[in-house]
Amino acid sequence: MTSIRLIATDLDGTLVDHRGHIDPEDVRALRRARTMGIQVVIATGRMPTIIDHFLDALEVRPQDPVVGAQGAVIARRDGQILRVLTIPRELAAQGAAIAREHGAIPVFYTPDGILMERVAFSPQQDAYWLGRNLRYDPHALAHIQGDLVKILAVHPDPQAIPALLAAFRRALGHRADVVQSWHWFVEAVHKEAHKGNAIAWLAQQAGIPPEQVLAIGDAGNDVSMLKWAGIGVAPASASPEARAAADWIAPPLGQHPVAAALERFL
Repeated sequence: MTSIRLIATDLDGTLVDHRGHIDPEDVRALRRARTMGIQVVIATGRMPTIIDHFLDALEVRPQDPVVGAQGAVIARRDGQILRVLTIPRELAAQGAAIAREHGAIPVFYTPDGILMERVAFSPQQDAYWLGRNLRYDPHALAHIQGDLVKILAVHPDPQAIPALLAAFRRALGHRADVVQSWHWFVEAVHKEAHKGNAIAWLAQQAGIPPEQVLAIGDAGNDVSMLKWAGIGVAPASASPEARAAADWIAPPLGQHPVAAALERFL
């Protein structure tokens, strides 16, 4: 009988490949976990409101919590907001200036929508990553009232990301949690808004200790939850920092790493 009571799994690079495909074996494994009474939480850098097609495929129920925006937003699938952590406009403006200096495109996340200063890849591909309700606005920040959920910088050239990430961390790292969330993305959120903190908050609400949590993720934005959970798993295709934080290395993306992790630890 397993001692795991909560499974937290990343989305992109862990369950979803670059084509938007989810391995049916991973879906079946998560379904089996739920039948065992284990809570399954999707933890993603995306906003919970823009991933309905993935949540449908993963059989996420209306009452299930979803961690979004790196942990800045925790919401139930039915739309009920459980927790939101925001950053001030001044910090977002500074991040946007750094993005522009490095040839990246700033994206502003608010509780109500996502605004992008200009096209990064194509309108279709931008919408895939950022949601169908994405709006382009060259003066986006001037049209936003109040604080933001996060500032994202998108650079179409992955080779430019290390310098962009370093610049974000130098300027904002003392006031925000700064991570590389995908090949082309650097983002800053509230200092306490990381996946590890969000999963810890949900586990505490349910009375679940860290040793009864299994976390699975592939990128730098997953490191906090891989370290916090009693068991951290990274696919073999994960970033070096995610693999270093993991207790076990699963098969790579494309070989159902989530199903392999659940088979091993459940």
